[in-house]
Amino acid sequence: MYAETDFLLALIKDEDWLDTAAKVVYRNHRDELWTSPFTLVELLLVAYREDRNAERVVANAAALVDVRGDVNTIIAAATYVEENGFTPFDALHLVESEGDTIVSSDETYEDFSPRLDLKTVNAELEEE
Repeated sequence: MYAETDFLLALIKDEDWLDTAAKVVYRNHRDELWTSPFTLVELLLVAYREDRNAERVVANAAALVDVRGDVNTIIAAATYVEENGFTPFDALHLVESEGDTIVSSDETYEDFSPRLDLKTVNAELEEE
């Protein structure tokens, strides 16, 4: 059974209108439940939007059900969100870049990865 985001949120949150139903389903189907990395990305976004601990939310969800796909990328991104103030997608881009130069005008990456600044390239082109 595929576990969607609202199901996992109901299990993780302290209070949720679906928490009782989610707990019953989890208890009865624990060994059948799985999800995808996309669910973890959505949980990362929800945690960021609701000012929750993104790292804890993603790690807790990943511990509840089998995740078929790359979990480590999303957990690493959640760490950058929590510890360094990254937005969820900037953190995902940073982790996925695997230390390669990031082409971006976004200064967020400055202390974390080599960056080819599009603003600098643009300024150089204007000088020509």
